[in-house]
Amino acid sequence: MSQFTDIHWSTARDFGQKYIKPGERTIAPKPFKHILSNWHGYNATYEIAADQFQWVFIHKGRLSAIDDGFLRQTVHSFTPVFANEVFAVFTSRSDVPKLSDTTHLQSILNLVNPLHASQTAASTQPSLLGQLKRRLADPRMEGITAMLSAILDRLNTLERDTRKLGRDLKATTAPTRSSLVMANMSLEDLRSTCRNACQTAYLGENLILCRVLANYLLYGDTRDIGIVPHLCLNGFWEPWVTLSMLRALKPGWHCLDVGANHGYYSLVMSSVIGPSGRVIALEPNRRLAEMVRKTLEVNGFNDRATAMANAVSSKSGEMVKLMIPPGHTGHASIKQTANATDEVMEVETVTIDQLTAEWPQVDFIKIDVEGAEEAVWRGMRETVQRNKDIIIVLEFGANRYPNPKAFLEEIVAEGFILRYIDYDTYPKELTIEECLSDRPNSYWDLYLSRS
Repeated sequence: MSQFTDIHWSTARDFGQKYIKPGERTIAPKPFKHILSNWHGYNATYEIAADQFQWVFIHKGRLSAIDDGFLRQTVHSFTPVFANEVFAVFTSRSDVPKLSDTTHLQSILNLVNPLHASQTAASTQPSLLGQLKRRLADPRMEGITAMLSAILDRLNTLERDTRKLGRDLKATTAPTRSSLVMANMSLEDLRSTCRNACQTAYLGENLILCRVLANYLLYGDTRDIGIVPHLCLNGFWEPWVTLSMLRALKPGWHCLDVGANHGYYSLVMSSVIGPSGRVIALEPNRRLAEMVRKTLEVNGFNDRATAMANAVSSKSGEMVKLMIPPGHTGHASIKQTANATDEVMEVETVTIDQLTAEWPQVDFIKIDVEGAEEAVWRGMRETVQRNKDIIIVLEFGANRYPNPKAFLEEIVAEGFILRYIDYDTYPKELTIEECLSDRPNSYWDLYLSRS
């Protein structure tokens, strides 16, 4: 039975429908998911600060599911606008009438204020070293104060260093992180985990081997100054996209990495989909495609993943010129005009429709091809129409296409909801007009699905 048959749930729902504007980010219990356009569950409170939301629906029986810090920030910074025996609703908006009767807020306020008080007390409680240092300020201790103060300063420094060393050691010796565990990490946890596990080994002839995502080995071209330095010293790339993909992918899925570059996202896909899934990594730069092949092999993913040195386009079997700017392998394109310093490589085209014609399903496609996205789309129409639950992550830059509006309209006409992956890792809706105007000289990581 739906929770909304209960008067307390239904009145909270009706209040939200009256005041919440389309697209406003809202924290609420799961039953609200299909009612609110930009719903986030209570698990998001452990990853995103309260000030990133406009609304918070607090179920009093589920307070333990909400992060304590998030709850405090909500109560102290937001305005209470609705409350009954079950729910309390807070908003960051100033145009919603404030709640006049706070009777139904007391259980939340009683929980938050002791937490706040205890934390404040803990933060002001002097340390043992601090107490000793104050005692040394007594004039009767003159003569040994300077010497003991220097010792205490040194002990304070050692104490801080020891704590940091303990944290680093714990992260370094932590068990290998599975993709499932990493999918549930916050952005900061992902960054610190990958950085602490990061290692590199130069193999000669511009080839380097690095550990990425705390688990996997990846071959890189040391001449690249785009993605490779980040993989070598951070162990990750575009963490907001990484986490969004890790959360979306499922075991057994059939995926394509179109414009694989060094194969980082091919690793992300292969790590999740398992031996029952399938990944094709498509990278037209033959040197990079060979590195991707070796990367997949060294990680034991040959049972599920393949690398191909082809350019994906609207037609198969054509020979096209790939322009490769020096030091920027990620900017290689079949749509750009070559500069004098560019390397030019002839490559053969394929279409996604051709590659996936015999697949039982296509679940996920990542497309990043520096301006050739329209051509890729035209060569995957059958795939898109045949797979209603497909998810597509597509890099879209309005200044790359002759008619970007028509391209977006074509995408929407296929039934896709226009969303982008925000820097907090969560997809958000946007209009065609926003997509064209808000980042005229940059790009969006579009997250396209039909639901």
